[in-house]
Amino acid sequence: MSIEFSNVVYIGKKFFMRYVMALLFQFNILNHDRVLIKARGKAISKAVHVAETLRRTFMPEVKYGKIVTGSVTIESSGRRVRVSSIEIELKRHKH
Repeated sequence: MSIEFSNVVYIGKKFFMRYVMALLFQFNILNHDRVLIKARGKAISKAVHVAETLRRTFMPEVKYGKIVTGSVTIESSGRRVRVSSIEIELKRHKH
């Protein structure tokens, strides 16, 4: 099961602060109230770190929404491999 969003930040191999800046851009410049973080495999821990850094350091008004975990099958070097995945919804509650 997956959450449907147009404003998604995919976590990969870049420095974690780049993803925090992407989230800040989504919330403050594009003025979205909800943003989805997606990651799989080794990037899952970075996704959690990015979400926590955003919430604790820059935007304490952002709260967690739905969090979906699962696994996907990918082709790697001719083999099928199952990889864990996570989707973290972040919501800004305006006062």
